[in-house]
Amino acid sequence: MLFNSAIFIFVFLPLCLAGWYGLNHFGLYRPALWFLSISSLIFYGYFHPAYLLLILASVLINYGVLRAILRFRKASKLLLALGVLANLGILGYFKYCDFFLSTVNGITGSNIPLRNILLPLGISFYTLQQLSCLTDAYRGKESDYRFDEYLTFVTFFPQLIAGPIVLSEELIPRFRDLSLRRFDAESFASGLSLFILGLAKKVLVADLFGRVVDFGFEKIYWIDTASAWVVGLCYSIQLYFDFSGYCDMARGLAEMFRFPLPENFAQPFKAFSIKDHWDRWHMTLTRFFTRYVYIPLGGSRKGRIRTAVNIFLVFAVSGLWHGAAWTYLIWGALQGVGVLWSRRKFLRLKPGVLSWFFTFSFIVASQLIFRSGDLDFMRRMLTAMFTPKGVHFLPELASCLAEAPEFYMITRAAEALAPGALNALYLILLALMLLVAALLLRGRNAAKLCADAKAAAYPKRFIWLLALLFTAVVVSLNQVSTFLYFNF
Repeated sequence: MLFNSAIFIFVFLPLCLAGWYGLNHFGLYRPALWFLSISSLIFYGYFHPAYLLLILASVLINYGVLRAILRFRKASKLLLALGVLANLGILGYFKYCDFFLSTVNGITGSNIPLRNILLPLGISFYTLQQLSCLTDAYRGKESDYRFDEYLTFVTFFPQLIAGPIVLSEELIPRFRDLSLRRFDAESFASGLSLFILGLAKKVLVADLFGRVVDFGFEKIYWIDTASAWVVGLCYSIQLYFDFSGYCDMARGLAEMFRFPLPENFAQPFKAFSIKDHWDRWHMTLTRFFTRYVYIPLGGSRKGRIRTAVNIFLVFAVSGLWHGAAWTYLIWGALQGVGVLWSRRKFLRLKPGVLSWFFTFSFIVASQLIFRSGDLDFMRRMLTAMFTPKGVHFLPELASCLAEAPEFYMITRAAEALAPGALNALYLILLALMLLVAALLLRGRNAAKLCADAKAAAYPKRFIWLLALLFTAVVVSLNQVSTFLYFNF
């Protein structure tokens, strides 16, 4: 079930909210928690029912290890190690088995058949959340949770599939606060506003730019330098609005239940360095790797060389976490190099237009590696970007907008009145898209807009904006698309 689908918006969400607040209204607090966790499992099982067994097995194993760590303190280190191995083993089998086998085949020339395992949705996210919970229990943090609390923490549907990555200390105490179980109109209005803005970011912006990206990769053998950079720009825009749109929706939905989730983006394309960019992008993932990988490796406590190695390793692991392909590892390693560059005082550019331009260009080029999927596509796209070839393909690239529903009336009218000007029209539309995206990226983010509107008691112009955006989204729901981070 997708956030940007009619069945979720008009059926699942209203029923889930009604059941949650209805049960709590009558003082049925524990049944309400079970209701929320079962509803979340229904949400998850809608994608692929068979993987309900996997997530339930994962929850049972981890909860058992958690209780054992709390009870047998003398063996807690061994129990934590077993829990980590179990989680990484499950994740490794489903996510990296075929990658490992194909690598062995490539190196040895063997022909070991691949398993063609379907990646379970959200496995990377709910695995990290449970690893954080086990580690916190080992470190002595409050972890004495009932099973229904733990199950709801792991499966809470707004953040289950693609984050933000939530820590147990952020969510479970709010489950226990019975004063938050009552419906609150202000929280609901704030959450609904953020949900609609996130939905608009996904449907009206990310999906539109995705048309250009998909077309560019389909025609990669003919692409020129200008077109390669345009495709890179469009992919960076698509990825940001797709993922941040999902996170805005997740945070908005959680706010409707009065369970705020952590912020995941802080205008990353305003960054003046690669390090600054990663302090603003997917912040809950950065937090996880900092707290549970970088610091245990020694962090910055063991000298400059060890610090540099730790940073590089963390970003390489982060690359592999995103996907089972060499392109992800290369992308992660490249981000590590970029962050190390940012930390060197004699190499670092002062904040300004030049440092912003370098950072932005680096991110755009490296994210095409992230998108490429295999080494051949990566090589061809990077060659096109950095080997001047003119602009002959750009009009054809822009022509992919002909079938975009957002421009349907404009393109049909142009076909009837001035068919000879269609190529120029497509280029103008593409340029306008990039200009609008630039304005959106430089402006306030969705959470800030909602906070400002809330402070001003929701002015009419903001309400009309939400109504207009929601209407436009509903019209586009017949073209439902998945979120990019579902693949990771």
